[in-house]
Formats: sequence, structure tokens, C-alpha cells
Amino acid sequence: MTHILSKCIARKDMPAFFFIAAAGTLNHFLYEWTGSALAAFFCPVNESVWEHLKLLFFPFLFWSIWNYICKKPIISPYFFYRLLAVLYGMLSIVMLFYTYTGMIGRNFLVLDILTFLLGILITLHMIPRLTKRFPSVPSAEAIYTAWVAVILCFFIFTCFPPDIPLFYSYA
Repeated sequence: MTHILSKCIARKDMPAFFFIAAAGTLNHFLYEWTGSALAAFFCPVNESVWEHLKLLFFPFLFWSIWNYICKKPIISPYFFYRLLAVLYGMLSIVMLFYTYTGMIGRNFLVLDILTFLLGILITLHMIPRLTKRFPSVPSAEAIYTAWVAVILCFFIFTCFPPDIPLFYSYA
């Protein structure tokens, strides 16, 4: 497993991969186990693709904050590249899910799990590539506003999901 991972991400990112995979897996069940309104903001409340993007986004955010506290890199670029990377990862999950279910005609748990794991790999794989691609970054205010906007979208659309397929439950 680690051999395959080392082909996609740097060795230093392996703890991030395993943390996000474990935390995302735990988050999948946390709302069901607790029924907590607070957990609903960070964990899926139904089987929609949108709600399952929380499995990548929030563990990645928490890992990024923890990693920042430990290593203290330059803050604006650090969070800018991570925001873009997690957006790439979430977009890849959406595209992979709808591509394979469109081809097969239904979803399968094992393919859903692989899609999640690929989303993590893509997220971690993109960080150094985005650093090279975008040497300058927007203002700190713009970066933090974008992070808050994504978080608010998760919170708002959990309570008020739009009537489009991304928000439909596949259970």
C-alpha cells in the first residue's frame, strides 16, 4: 500500500493520507452514532455526494491547521495551496462518482471508498504542483474568505440542500 502511495504523494504526506482516510471514515458514522446537530455540520447526514465531500474537506482542514501549528510555514501561501488542492480533490470525487455510476448504472460501496481514497491522493498530490503553478497568491483576506465561504456552503446546504442531483441521497 505505501509503495503505491509513494508513487502519488511525497513520503512526508503519508501521515496526512492515513489521518484523513481514518478521520473521514469515522466521520461517515459520527452523525448516525451521535445524532448531534454539531456533528451534522462536519459529518454526512445522508448519502448524497455533497454530504460525503465533508469526509475529505473537514479532516483535511483539521490536518492542515494542525500541520500549520506544528511547522509554522508562511501562512497565506500555505492555506491558499491547500484550499485549491482540496477543491481539486472534491471535484475529482464528484467527477469520479458520476462517471462510474453513469457507466455502470448504480453505485457500489467499494468503488465509493476507492473514490474517496483517490480524492485524498489527488488533494495531497496537487499541493506541490499548485505551488509551482501559482507562485503568487491572493491576499490573506481573500484566502480566508474563500475557506469560510466553503465551510458556510457545507453548513447551509446541510440545512437547506438545493433540489439538484448532487444533493440527492443515493441510499
